[in-house]
Amino acid sequence: MAFRSDSKPGDEQITSDDIRKATDVSEWFDKIEDIPAPANAILVTYSGFSPAEVIPHVESVRTQAFREWPYPCIGKLMFLELILSKHPYYPEILSRLGKGQNFLDAGCCFGQDLRKLLFDGAPSSTALYGLDIVPAFFELGYKLFRDQEKLHATFIVEDLLKPAKDLPSLDGKIDMISAFNLLHLFRLAEQKSMACRLVRFTKPITGSTILGRQVGAPEAGHYHGLTKDSTVYYHNVETFRQFWEDVGAATGSTWTVDAFLEPVESKMSSRSWAIPGLSWLYFSVIRH
Repeated sequence: MAFRSDSKPGDEQITSDDIRKATDVSEWFDKIEDIPAPANAILVTYSGFSPAEVIPHVESVRTQAFREWPYPCIGKLMFLELILSKHPYYPEILSRLGKGQNFLDAGCCFGQDLRKLLFDGAPSSTALYGLDIVPAFFELGYKLFRDQEKLHATFIVEDLLKPAKDLPSLDGKIDMISAFNLLHLFRLAEQKSMACRLVRFTKPITGSTILGRQVGAPEAGHYHGLTKDSTVYYHNVETFRQFWEDVGAATGSTWTVDAFLEPVESKMSSRSWAIPGLSWLYFSVIRH
C-alpha cells in the first residue's frame, strides 16, 4: 500500500504475522494464467521442465513461499519478471562477470536473477552470492529451478538491519550488488542503515557498483506501507542523490548516482492504493 503518512519514524516495522492480521492478503494472490517468456525459457531449457509442467510447478512453489511470507511480490509473481535483466546496466554486469568479477543479490528471494545471469552467459565459475532474511526462500529457489546440483551460488541468511556476527564476512569483497525492491520497504533512517551495510560489502575501489529498482514518487516522503500502521519512504531522483551523499559521508566513500523515474505499469497505477505519479526508480551507484 502507498498513502502519504505522518507516522513517526520510530514506529516498528511489520512482520509477516502482522501482515496476515492487518491485511486481506488474498488480494495479492494472482491466478497464474501464463508465464513470462524469459522465465519460461529458463524453466524449460535450464531447469528441464516440460511446457505443460511449468505452471503447476510454479503454482506449487509460489503457494509454499506465500505461506512463509505473504508479500505482494510473491503472490503477484513478480519473481518471474527477472527484473535485473531489465536494468540498463545489465549488459555491463554480464561483461564484468565475464572478466571474473563477483556479484551479490541483496534481498534475492528465490535467487531467480542469479539463474538468469547464468542463463544469459555468465561463466559457471562466477562467484555469485544471494542474501535474504527468509532462509526458506533458498530451498524453494532450488525447488523452483531444480538445480541443486547445478547452481554453485552461496546463499546467506542475514538481516541487513541487524547483521549477524557469526557468518563468514563478505565485507570489502564484492564488486557488484543488486538491491531490487528492497530499500523501499523501509523508512528513510533504516534505508540509510541498510545502504551503509551494502557499502561495507563492496570493494573499496573505483568501480564498485550498487544497482537496483524500487518504488519511487515525484513527491518524496514517508507513506503507508503494507499495512496502515507501517511506514515506508519513497524517493524521487533528487532525494535519492542526496541520500547517497549522506551514505557516502557516513561510510567515508564517494558515489556517482545515475537514477531516473519511470511510470509503473497501468495495472499497478490503477489500483486503489496507488499514489499520484507512482513510479519505478531505477538506479546505479558507482564508487569513485
